Amino acid sequence: MHELLEQQQESSIQLKLTSLLQTTLKLEPLMELFFGQVQHLLKIHSCHYSHQKKLIDIQLGKVNTHTADYSLNLENHYLGNIIFSRKQRFTEAELLQIESLLGILVYPLRNALNYRDAIQQALHDPLTGLGNRGALEHTINHQWQMSQRYEQHFSVLMIDIDYFKRVNDTYGHAVGDKVLKEVAKTITTTTRQTDLSYRYGGEEFLVILNKSQPLGAGIIAERIRENISTLDIAVDDTGLNTIKVTASVGGSTSHETDSSQTLMQQADEALYYAKKTGRDRVEFFKK
Repeated sequence: MHELLEQQQESSIQLKLTSLLQTTLKLEPLMELFFGQVQHLLKIHSCHYSHQKKLIDIQLGKVNTHTADYSLNLENHYLGNIIFSRKQRFTEAELLQIESLLGILVYPLRNALNYRDAIQQALHDPLTGLGNRGALEHTINHQWQMSQRYEQHFSVLMIDIDYFKRVNDTYGHAVGDKVLKEVAKTITTTTRQTDLSYRYGGEEFLVILNKSQPLGAGIIAERIRENISTLDIAVDDTGLNTIKVTASVGGSTSHETDSSQTLMQQADEALYYAKKTGRDRVEFFKK
């Protein structure tokens, strides 16, 4: 009789969990829902979900002494790794119960990962991996609202590769793509972790520098320009034949504007001036 009641209780929990996990396609809320149920059922202190290839790392709760580690797979597709921890050792019966609950998780988890991939693909440039124009429009408007609310100004840099058409015409589009990827990588590694980089279109990039005044933004802009100019980009498979490229940079800071669109327009005007006055230089908008 006691075993029958336990089975009924476990079945009820599984049905509830199955229903709960159908309520969201977003990864973090999904893991929070799952952890909440497992935590209540097995007195688990923490749950750590990670997917190294997708750069996902979600830590819920406080890590404790004893752990149970699982690799999650569904139909030969790797879905990540999950680690539970608590103060007491896990019994064999509890480990079996966890495995049963993970069997409920894997389908909603696969859906959440697919949804995340679709969102990222929609908001990222496939060649460089940077954010695309759609992502930029959403972010810069939000950034503008935050800067007005908290009076924390930010700067925008517009970066354009000089004479990029010559690269495509001389060496072909494959080398042109390589130049774009190397420049994008240089921009990302030169800027701070709090800054955001986008491919604005063609050979043009845009960087949002958070909490940045003109002096600090100018220093970062100059570093980007200099680091791009030091690149040696291979034009064939031998790696022996390389080319160099330069970039012009235009910047503007939010405290001198009345909207995010004006901010971008000012940075574009500064970029135009940098190209007009010799290229391979940094200019900031001046009223």
